[in-house]
Amino acid sequence: MAQDKLAKLRKKSVKIEVDDETYYLRYDLNALVELEEAYDNIEEAFNFEENPKGAIGKLRKVLFVGLSANHPNITEEDVGGMFTVENLGEFQDAIAKAMDIAMPAEQVEAKNSSKAPKDHQPKKKK
Repeated sequence: MAQDKLAKLRKKSVKIEVDDETYYLRYDLNALVELEEAYDNIEEAFNFEENPKGAIGKLRKVLFVGLSANHPNITEEDVGGMFTVENLGEFQDAIAKAMDIAMPAEQVEAKNSSKAPKDHQPKKKK
């Protein structure tokens, strides 16, 4: 039973291979809450380029939070030892893919474009 649950969770994760080890990156609700609490909002947590000050530490935190869902014993220091300047782009791509799984663009667009119920819309003047 636990193996079935783990297999389902890993299907919703992004596979990362580092030094012959396999890791699974996933942003569930708990991960998003943790990032929101650390950075005041989700957008700021994933904003590595516009505000480069502290970007490497933020990247490590974002990776740690995403990996800890499937790897509960991993530490931030473990995560920091996993990436280098050479593989940094791969990790950023993995984060982007994992976020696409967690919050598909279609769902975000649908939420943003949804209209208020008819009884809550302003009435047009004649």
